Amino acid sequence: MIDFQPLRKSVPDCVDEGFDDCVVRTMETMSPQQLVRAMFKMWLLVVALGLSSQVRAQGPMIAGVAPVVEGSIGFSYMQSNVPSEGTLPMNGILATASGDLNAHFAAKLEVGYSRSFDAFQTGRRADVLTYMAGPVFYPVHRSKFDIHAQVLVGGARETGVNFENDGTLVRGYVNHLAWAGGVGIQYRISDAFSLRPEVEYIRTSYFNPNVAIQGQPNLRSSLNLIYTFGRRE
Repeated sequence: MIDFQPLRKSVPDCVDEGFDDCVVRTMETMSPQQLVRAMFKMWLLVVALGLSSQVRAQGPMIAGVAPVVEGSIGFSYMQSNVPSEGTLPMNGILATASGDLNAHFAAKLEVGYSRSFDAFQTGRRADVLTYMAGPVFYPVHRSKFDIHAQVLVGGARETGVNFENDGTLVRGYVNHLAWAGGVGIQYRISDAFSLRPEVEYIRTSYFNPNVAIQGQPNLRSSLNLIYTFGRRE
């Protein structure tokens, strides 16, 4: 068994107890705090640019009018393609917050958590925590529904298992840069509540059998219940 703990450099520490029991410390490219700060600053920048463009285009602000803000929570299902091991199904939850910049653009913050309780029948759990932000584009905007596309950037912390070529179990976690692209349809039940099915391609990272960090493709579908603060035109 090999257990990975991300630190500054790789230093294997093995003990012979009848099997390989190693701790390998591996450098991260970016700390979780740096990823969160970068993601939050990007989201604020997108919001500020959108609001400033609205002021230039519309002239004087009208009293009582505010940008539409939405919050949502829902269930998700993710097909996680672990390097060299294949597909690992995971169930989880997804939470989002978004603010409209104008009729066709919004800024979105998304946090998702997916988990498998028995990864590849090893009896060990595997999970993925994603935290991303970015712009949302609405090509179709109707009174009862709209269609959107989005590109999000941030980070993902993935915990799980893999196997070396000789069958040695590899377990640990990787916290690395991640990005996602997705599409969805939002159907309004009332002025306040909506349902939004969504599909996302998510690019994360995990260890491969050569004990190196490798890009990992994932596909996640979700169904979210949305509450709207404010009123859409």
